[in-house]
Amino acid sequence: MAMQLVRKKNPTGGSIRWLRPDEEDAVKAYYSARAPLTTGELTLASSVLQEMRQKEAWLECDCVHGEHPARNSANLMKDTGTLFLAGFSHEHDMSCRMYRPFCGDEGATRVGTRKTAGSRRISYRDFLPPDDAGTTIKAPGRPTKPEDDRTRRTRRPRIARLLLTLIEDAGLNRIDSLFPIPSRSVSESVNMLRNVTEQNEFIRGRLLSEIVRFSPGISENGREQLMKTLERPDAHWPANKTRMFFQIFTSTKVSRDEVSFIWPDGELVFRPERGLSINGEAQDGARPPYWVILAFRRGMDGSVICSEGYAHALFRRGCPVPVDSGLERGTLESLSEAAEWLSKKSDAPALSLVKPLFDIEVDLEGEKG
Repeated sequence: MAMQLVRKKNPTGGSIRWLRPDEEDAVKAYYSARAPLTTGELTLASSVLQEMRQKEAWLECDCVHGEHPARNSANLMKDTGTLFLAGFSHEHDMSCRMYRPFCGDEGATRVGTRKTAGSRRISYRDFLPPDDAGTTIKAPGRPTKPEDDRTRRTRRPRIARLLLTLIEDAGLNRIDSLFPIPSRSVSESVNMLRNVTEQNEFIRGRLLSEIVRFSPGISENGREQLMKTLERPDAHWPANKTRMFFQIFTSTKVSRDEVSFIWPDGELVFRPERGLSINGEAQDGARPPYWVILAFRRGMDGSVICSEGYAHALFRRGCPVPVDSGLERGTLESLSEAAEWLSKKSDAPALSLVKPLFDIEVDLEGEKG
């Protein structure tokens, strides 16, 4: 029974590579835990789990055929900082050494809503991912039984919630007048985001602006020097968090593999190692323009890499309110037309709009979800 690493996204299930026989044996020995592992097996299994974290991959086994293969994810224990494998999607075949029965899912309310939000604001003091570069591995976690789509909608990635939190704090999710819709330059909008980073800290004494940047055009050497500054041993940094930085900009050329930063004299293409998530889109870049955020960190080879990215369509360049679909963009246009018609009436109200960017908690039958 062969095993491979597959992408979590861009595209989901896309093959990265097949495990070597010795890697497969080590992972199965680790997961089955039927006998103590040798040092070599422990090293190989740890290396595979580290690669899964670095490349945002799942481990897929061919013991189950069809649309829902048996998969495992590499998760990080927050309290101990150790990695473990957890099963999901489908149980492994009973004849497979990776087989473990699924346990129940307690993540949903009685009426089917999710108990925890799929998209919520981040805290600027606690949004950096755990530093798993030097983690060890522990016994496998309990597999989770998959439920239906009511409770399994996609969670927004961490960098997406960082971007949207900044947009909300900058007031860029608000339209103060639906007619006429106000317009500003892209640089003004970016400066509004920059002001937020200059007024908030990611750790006591260090501004968010040190790690959230708005200069995607810096050179490779510039990125290296910035990373070295963040890696200084005397630099105050959140404990056990990854040293990394982010770049934010707008773009009209976005796909799940790459994104372009374009200026009058040139174009710079970024190809995130984990690919680019595009909010609400099955196709590549079908609704430009976009807000884009990219994350940069040390890769396994020691170089500074663009590790992942996220793009969210905006209404217009001059009014960059995030929109979730082409239909929503059209709805804003229709609201503006309705506001124009109302403006011709005497005593017409001034209409404004605030676009919610995160999940809203509701109470159904006494349960919050």
